[in-house]
Amino acid sequence: MSKTYNYCRLCNSTDLKLFLEVQKTAGNISRMLKKEELGLVKATDLKVYKCCQCGFTQLNKTLADDFYDEYLMGTSFSPQMDDYQMSQASNFINRYHLQGKSIIEVGCGDGGYLEKLNQAGAKAVGIEPSKKFRDEALKKNLKVYLGYVSKQNPIPNGEYDAFVTRQVLEHVPEIHDFLQGIKKSIKKDSIGLIEVPSLEKAIKDKRFYDFFPDHLNYYSKQTLKLALEMNQFEVIEIVHGMHDEYNIAYVKNIDSNEVFNMQESMLDIITQINNLITKEKQFNRKIAIWGAGGKGISTMAAANVEGVSYVIDTDPHKQGLFTPVLHLPIHSPEILNIQPVDTILITALAYTNEILDQLNQINFKGDIFLLNENIIHLKKH
Repeated sequence: MSKTYNYCRLCNSTDLKLFLEVQKTAGNISRMLKKEELGLVKATDLKVYKCCQCGFTQLNKTLADDFYDEYLMGTSFSPQMDDYQMSQASNFINRYHLQGKSIIEVGCGDGGYLEKLNQAGAKAVGIEPSKKFRDEALKKNLKVYLGYVSKQNPIPNGEYDAFVTRQVLEHVPEIHDFLQGIKKSIKKDSIGLIEVPSLEKAIKDKRFYDFFPDHLNYYSKQTLKLALEMNQFEVIEIVHGMHDEYNIAYVKNIDSNEVFNMQESMLDIITQINNLITKEKQFNRKIAIWGAGGKGISTMAAANVEGVSYVIDTDPHKQGLFTPVLHLPIHSPEILNIQPVDTILITALAYTNEILDQLNQINFKGDIFLLNENIIHLKKH
């Protein structure tokens, strides 16, 4: 059963505008008909929407869940495509030193590209949702799993050293779930190649005929990069290929734990800041923060600091004003002579040495702490 999306499948925004409407297009562009099957594939209307927030372009309606179970649309019969794929596969293997390494091709079709990866020196296997396609690949003595990839259904026998998914991501309704399924099937630091049709080419050449029902998603370089980075892939580069028909991304898998570690690190820093301020208050000691730049403002807001006397900054355009969110007064360093404090927390990391010199010049006798991956006690009174 098809599904209608009234929101962007990439960023979830509901701010969509109609980009293109095509009336009476083929409901299935891959199904060629026998004489007795004429009339089996009906015409359909096509509506393409663009997200006003992230720029992603998509169809609002998906295909039936079983559409790809018997899908068959080969590209292995073109000498030009054969040469292109062989060159791409060889360059991929050589560039990233993948000779003898395990590679999974997601959506491998009839196995034509798998053969080229193996010829280039890799140990490549595939996974394919279409039984017809898989049967064709098995005739070539290739190892191909049957099935769809998702976070709940990772690829069998991972973790793979690298992955390839070509002309697939434009068909996938649940983009993030699909990419997370790949992530669960590969090693940390694995290299990947992702190829999709180029939206830039379709727009530049005014090609309405590049939009059809089984291409649910249309990627520019920008939105392809966004999709991959949202799923913790480091984008090495994105290039055009096949006479600018395709956008090709080369990526590196980033350990998802790094994202969680960043979250844990933030919570740890916030706890340390609040513990420091609480301790100073217990001993009736006054504390100020030096730095009303981006790092200081974001840190103060995230920690929701209470009990800070004021913020120090040498920028005269900030002095006499108040910080956003917490509304702490901002003063020049001279305030230390007028309203002394016992402790200073430095958040302007790039200017640490300069700030320490200024504190030495005014003979500051209190404690000095520095915001870093931990709160560092630089000087005791």
